[in-house]
Amino acid sequence: MSALGAGLTRVRILNLRELASHRLRVVTSLIVVIVSSALLIAVLGAYGSMTETVRQFNAAISGSATVEVAAIADSGIEDQLVGELRREVSDAKAVVPLVRGVVLIDDEPVTLLGSDMRVTSLSPQLRSAVESSDREVNPDDFRDGVIVGAATGLREGQTVEIGGAEVRVLGVVDSPDTQVLNGGRFLFAYLDLAQTLAGLDGAVDSIMIVPDDGVETAALKSQVAAVVDGRAAVVDPDFRVKQSEVASAVTRDSTLLVSMVSLIIAAFLVFNTMNMAVASRRQALAMIRAIGARRRHLVGDLLAEAGVFGLVGGLIGVPVGILAGRWAVGKLPSAVGSTALQVEYHLPVFAIPIAVIACVLACVAATALAARSVFAVAPVEAMVPGEASDANPPSSRLLWSVGVGGVAVLAGSFAMAATVEGRGALLAGAVYSVGALLICFGITVPLVRAVVWASRRFGGPGQLAAINSDRAPRRVWATVMTVGVAIAVGIGTSGALNNMVGSISNSLDGLADPDVYVSSRSAEDIPVGPILDPAIAEQAQRIPGVERVIGGQWAAVNVGEARAMLQGLEPGSAAPFIKKSSPEAVQQTLDGDGILVSRVLARTLGVQVGDTLRFATPTGYRELVVRDAVNYVTIDSGTGAISATLMAEWFNRPGDTYLQVFTEPGADRAEVQRQLAAIADRYPGPGNRPVHVYTGQVALEATQKTVEQAGAFTVAIQWIVAAAAAIALLNTLLLSVLERRRELGVLRAMGASRRFVTRMVLAEAGGVAAVGALVGIVMGSGLHYIADTILAETTSIDIIYQPLWSSVGYVAAAAALCLLGAVVPAYRASRMNITESILSE
Repeated sequence: MSALGAGLTRVRILNLRELASHRLRVVTSLIVVIVSSALLIAVLGAYGSMTETVRQFNAAISGSATVEVAAIADSGIEDQLVGELRREVSDAKAVVPLVRGVVLIDDEPVTLLGSDMRVTSLSPQLRSAVESSDREVNPDDFRDGVIVGAATGLREGQTVEIGGAEVRVLGVVDSPDTQVLNGGRFLFAYLDLAQTLAGLDGAVDSIMIVPDDGVETAALKSQVAAVVDGRAAVVDPDFRVKQSEVASAVTRDSTLLVSMVSLIIAAFLVFNTMNMAVASRRQALAMIRAIGARRRHLVGDLLAEAGVFGLVGGLIGVPVGILAGRWAVGKLPSAVGSTALQVEYHLPVFAIPIAVIACVLACVAATALAARSVFAVAPVEAMVPGEASDANPPSSRLLWSVGVGGVAVLAGSFAMAATVEGRGALLAGAVYSVGALLICFGITVPLVRAVVWASRRFGGPGQLAAINSDRAPRRVWATVMTVGVAIAVGIGTSGALNNMVGSISNSLDGLADPDVYVSSRSAEDIPVGPILDPAIAEQAQRIPGVERVIGGQWAAVNVGEARAMLQGLEPGSAAPFIKKSSPEAVQQTLDGDGILVSRVLARTLGVQVGDTLRFATPTGYRELVVRDAVNYVTIDSGTGAISATLMAEWFNRPGDTYLQVFTEPGADRAEVQRQLAAIADRYPGPGNRPVHVYTGQVALEATQKTVEQAGAFTVAIQWIVAAAAAIALLNTLLLSVLERRRELGVLRAMGASRRFVTRMVLAEAGGVAAVGALVGIVMGSGLHYIADTILAETTSIDIIYQPLWSSVGYVAAAAALCLLGAVVPAYRASRMNITESILSE
C-alpha cells in the first residue's frame, strides 16, 4: 500500500502538475490522438456498413435454409421447379419459393417480398412480417391484399396502386424483428400477387431449401443440383453478401487504399507528438533524478500517463468517428441490391476496442522511446540545454541501416503493385508509406542541413534560427516530416482519384457515342430492365433527323455465386466492348460464336482468350469461346458481352432494355430528344415505371460522377489527416519555443528586440516549410504513381498517370499553415518575461 501511495503521490505532484501547467501543449497533443481515433472509427464503420446491411437482410430472409436455388437472370425461375424439388429432394424439410424485388409507392422504392405460407418456416423476422398485424388475416384476402412495414407510411385498410394494380393494405407490422427488413420499408404479398407486382409471369426469383434434421449441406446441395440441372444457380444463401462486397469495389478499394496510408500517417503523427512532448520535459525529469528519484519509477509514471492520455484521446475520438462514419455512409449509394436496401450505419463491435487500444499503444510506444533517449544521458547533462541527447542526430550506423531498409521496403511496394493481382495490391500503398518514412529517417542529416541552409536565407534572425535547428536535429526532422506527410497524402490521394475519374472516359470509350439514349433506368444506373415497349423503337425511327436506332440490353447474371453484368450487343452498337476488342472478336461475338469478357470477369471465372466458357442459363447449360478480354470499369464480379439474339433466346429476355439513337448530321438534337421523351412518356415500363431519355455525354458524366461520389469519403479521410497534421505541427512548433525559453530570455537580455525574436522563430518555420514541402512533393508524387497502379489493378480502369498541377495548392497551404502555426509560438517567445525565462531553469 505504501508503494502504491507513493506512486500516486508522484503522479499527482509531478505528472498531473506538469500537465496542468502546460494546458495548450496537452490540448494540441490530445487533439492529434482524438483525430487518429476518429479516423479509425470512421473507416471501420463506413467500410462495413454496406455489406452488413445486406448481411442482416439476407439472414432474415434465408433463416434456417442452407441451400438456395437462385435465378440466373432477372427473368426468374419457372415456378414449376418448386414442385419438382418438393417431389424429388427427399432431404428437404421445406421448399419455399421467394419473390424479391422493388415496387414504387408514391415514387419511393419499397422492398417487395412474396411467397406462400411456408415462408414462416424460414425465420422469425418473416414470421413476424406475415403474422404480426393488428388483426387476423384470412388467406383469401391475399388475392389482392398485402402486409406492409410501418416505415412505408401506409395505413391498414388503405387502398394503393402499385404497378398499375389496386391492392389493399391488410395489416401494418411495427415489430422490432422486422427492422432488419430494410428498416420496415417492405411489402409482403402472396405468391401470385407478388409475381404480378414484380412482372414475373409464372416465375420466382429464388427457392429456399430447409434441410431435415441431421442432413449435411453438401448432400442436400448435391440432390438439389441434380434436379435443377443448370436451369438455375445452386448456391449458399449468403452469396448475396459476397456479391454486395464485390459490387462496391470502387468505393471500397479507393477508401481502403487511402485509409491504410492515412492510418500509418496518423500513427506516425501520434508517435511524433508524444515523443516531442516527453522530450520537452527532459530537464525537469533530470532534476528529479538528480535529487534521488529512481529511473524505473519515473519511466513507469510516464508510461502510465501516456496510457491514460491515449485512453482519454481514444475514447473522445469514438463519437467523433461515429459522426464522420455516418456522414460517409450518407455519401454512399442510396440503395444496394435488387431489393433497394437503404444502407444503414453499422459499427463493428471490435471497432471501439481496436481504436482505443491502438491509441494507447501508439502513445505508450512513443513515450517509451522518448523516455529512453531522455534517460540515456546523465542527469547533469540532461539539465544543460543543447547537451542533451537531442543535440546530436541518431548514430550513422542506425541511419544507414534504416535508410537501406527503407529503400528495400519501397522497392517491394512497387513490385507488389506491379505483380499482385486483385485486392491484395492495396497493401502496396501501406508498404510504400512505411518505406518512405524509413528513407526519410535515414536521410535525417541531409534534411536538417537543408533546413539550416534555408533558414540562413532569412538574414540575421535566420542565422540564429539556423543554429537552433542545427542543435536540435530530431525536433527539426519531426517537424519537417509533419509538413511532408500532410502534403504527401494530399498530392497522392487527390492525384490518384483525379486520374481515375479522368481515365473513365478512356475506359468507357464508346459509351458517349450515341446522341441520345432511351433507357429503362436513369443515367446513373445500368439499364438491366425492365424490357422497353417495342413501340418506342418503332416510333423513334420515324422522328425527323433520326438516322438509326440500335437496341440492346443489359442483364445481371448469377454465374455460380458471382454476379456479373452481361450485355446483349446488336450490329451497329456503340459500346466499350466493341471499341476495345479486336474487329475479328467483335464480329464472331455478334454472329453468336463467342463472348467478350472484362479482365475482372476472366479472373473471376479463371478463363483466358480461346478458352471455352460453360455457364448456366435459364434454358440449361451453354458454351461459348472467349474471344477477347479487355479492361472495363469494375462492375460486380465483372462484365461480359454476347449477341443480343443469344441473350433473348438463352435468358428468356426478348426485347431491349435500352435504345441508342443516332441523329443525322445537322439534325436538331434537342428537338429529337424532346420528341423521344414524349414517346417515352406515352409508353412507360411495367408498373408505370418511367422510361428515361438522356444524351450520350450525360451517360458518361453520370458514370464519372458515380466514381467521384465513391471517392467522397476518401477525400474526407485526406482532410482528416491534414487536420491532424496541422495540429501536430502547431504542437511541435510550440514545444520548440518552450524548449528554448531560457535561450530566448538570454537573447532578450542581450538586447534583442521582440521583432527580432519573432522573425527568428518565423525564419525557422520558413526553413522547415520549404524543406517539408520538398519532401511532401517527392513522397506525394511516388504515392500518386503507386496509387494509380494499384487502382488500375483493382478497378480495371486504364488509369493514365498525370501530375495534378493543382497540387501546388497543397504545397502553398502547408507552407502557409507552417508559418501561421509559428505565429502563436513566435508571439509567446516575443512576450516572455526576461527574468522569469532566465531563472526558469
